[in-house]
Amino acid sequence: MTLIQRIFHQGWQSVCNIAASLCALFAPAIPAVLTAFTFIVMDMHYGYKVSKKFGKVQFESNKFWKTVNKFTEATVIICGALLLDKYIFMTYEELTAVRIAAGAVCGAEIISLLESLRALHPDALISKLLAKIIKSKAEKYLDIDISEEIKELNDTSDNNSNKK
Repeated sequence: MTLIQRIFHQGWQSVCNIAASLCALFAPAIPAVLTAFTFIVMDMHYGYKVSKKFGKVQFESNKFWKTVNKFTEATVIICGALLLDKYIFMTYEELTAVRIAAGAVCGAEIISLLESLRALHPDALISKLLAKIIKSKAEKYLDIDISEEIKELNDTSDNNSNKK
């Protein structure tokens, strides 16, 4: 074996060793990352259904790459939380920061899913309840009256459902 061949062979071994070390380091975060991935994919699916319902059926690579970026950012946040748990907070057994980070990502995706479900089924009971809860919270904490905006939203959704 020549010197060049040995250098490349040892280089690939080093790359494989580094990759295996990173996989072992971030292995405890894999369930949280997969859960976040599931919520992101569900949001993408229902977002597509909403765009299909309102006549924008085309697949856009821009939106696909935004979804890929969203997943990448969620993975970075969760893996960063794992490093905090392991080396800073010393709560590696409980993975507290990982749970908080994954919960925040999944919570944001749940809100987006609820918006999509409201657009898909505006007359459903859960949609009406969510509208009332959002209205009461906005009026309580923001001191604004959003009755007109909700009325316009309902009129718009009624007009869209009458067209079909």
